[in-house]
Amino acid sequence: MAKDNNERDLSATMSMDELTATIHEQIPAMPAQLAAGARFILDHPDVVVTSSMRDIAMSIGVAPATLVRLARALGFPDWSSLREIYVASYRGSPGLYARGASALVEGADEESLLGRMASTLAVDTTRLGLINDAATFDAAVRRLAEAPRIYVAAFLSCRAPGLTFTYISRLFRDGVHLSEASGSSLVTELATLNEKDVVLSINFSPYSRDSLLVAGAVKRSGAGLISLADSRVTPLSDVAEHVLLFETASPSFFPTITAATALAESLTAGMMRHLGVRATEHLTRVEESLYAADTYVAANARSPTPGIASKSSPPPTTGNNS
Repeated sequence: MAKDNNERDLSATMSMDELTATIHEQIPAMPAQLAAGARFILDHPDVVVTSSMRDIAMSIGVAPATLVRLARALGFPDWSSLREIYVASYRGSPGLYARGASALVEGADEESLLGRMASTLAVDTTRLGLINDAATFDAAVRRLAEAPRIYVAAFLSCRAPGLTFTYISRLFRDGVHLSEASGSSLVTELATLNEKDVVLSINFSPYSRDSLLVAGAVKRSGAGLISLADSRVTPLSDVAEHVLLFETASPSFFPTITAATALAESLTAGMMRHLGVRATEHLTRVEESLYAADTYVAANARSPTPGIASKSSPPPTTGNNS
């Protein structure tokens, strides 16, 4: 069948970055099913390469014909032409580990719940390095490290990885604040933001209404925004300088935050490395203060006898603490 004159095969001329920008631009005007397909290929570019159109459609919950319509809406004659952009992008790369990681989950029916949880969480964390490119991660690390203040906006179940990021960061630098507010109190809290600050947002679907307040405050203040999310299309995407993805798949009834926590911890490690001697000197002072305040006890410590004060062990030679 001859191609419509209006249908140009863009696979030979469009880059991955250009395709991503086109999808972001068109998503708001797309029908719901096309938008679902667009979000999926944005968030799972490796799956576009390794899976059939039918399998991808099944994962999204749409008919295969929907992906064909999506391709045409983006200017391609068919799905294969759109897919070629992803194939070309991954060609020559070190390789995709998604298939091997997914195999940990497939065939897990005979495993215990603990085994299935462990397998799935391994996939979620392994994929952090597949769905996030190193350049974006490094840019986010630099932005956070060089900001005089970091405001951590992590609400509801995302509070746990937000607290982890805040606690670890405060060990080696100042100016890291975890939001304690919501609603109108959050508006008041965010009013202090300025263009030198950076907001670290952690969010997954369904997105907290407070994320809209964060987006508004970032726009008004000119502050930077690093978004950790389960999708490149969230209420904060339009104002985010950098978006880093995590996955929430879990055999449990509730989405897992393990990968989000791992991503938050990775950012703290990156900041420590970026800040160098300043950070290590700050960490040394904090550790000394913690031990001086008897914050820790020895592994073989027992409940103290009433009236007799217990003393903590000296700092471990490894410099690690929990």
